[in-house]
Amino acid sequence: MPEKLFVAVIVFSLISGALGIASWRRDSLRAMARASTTVAFVLALAAWLVRWKTAEHLPLFGTWESALSLAVFILAIAMFVRTAALGVAPLVAAIILAHGALYDSTAYALTISERSLVVDVHSILAWAAFALLTANAGIAIAVMLQRRRAEQENAEPTAGERSLGRTLSIGFLLYTSMIATGALYKFMLFGVAWSFDPIETLALASWLAYGTLLHLHLMGNWNGVKL
Repeated sequence: MPEKLFVAVIVFSLISGALGIASWRRDSLRAMARASTTVAFVLALAAWLVRWKTAEHLPLFGTWESALSLAVFILAIAMFVRTAALGVAPLVAAIILAHGALYDSTAYALTISERSLVVDVHSILAWAAFALLTANAGIAIAVMLQRRRAEQENAEPTAGERSLGRTLSIGFLLYTSMIATGALYKFMLFGVAWSFDPIETLALASWLAYGTLLHLHLMGNWNGVKL
């Protein structure tokens, strides 16, 4: 059952992504893009809940479950932020799901170390942060294309440009919380919170990059196309 819903989510995510990108030029397609994104989200959430019931734990472990969880968050964010994100976010969800479909979908019992509230909180924060930053990227792409096409570099900021700062700020806060809970969990397991392994190093580099953008936004008045 979850596997069939998994495929359906990929199909509707691709459709909503195509409609979302087309709506950047044709406003009449925005309603259809939102509707298809809503359908994709409902299907993804249904698959997520079914998986939770059958696996008897939150579907946050393994590539298949991680892909499904991340897609749920991305599609949820895409429904509530600026329509400009509709084009990119569902396509990213479809790609992530297609990757997850390549892996075994069998639900396994959790190890003792995985049966921790800290792990659940860390994973949920991670998916929420990645979803918001994906939406932020989608909005940024749409803003750049729309500005370039209209040649309005000196025009007043649009709603999409204003939402860039909001999604960046909230996404950075969630990303910071994700790193903190990950460090806490590592300390609980190994007695050390940080060791600069490849994953931690990449996470730190990403955190510094987003932090620099946020600093320039708040202190240097970077907005719109510049942000």
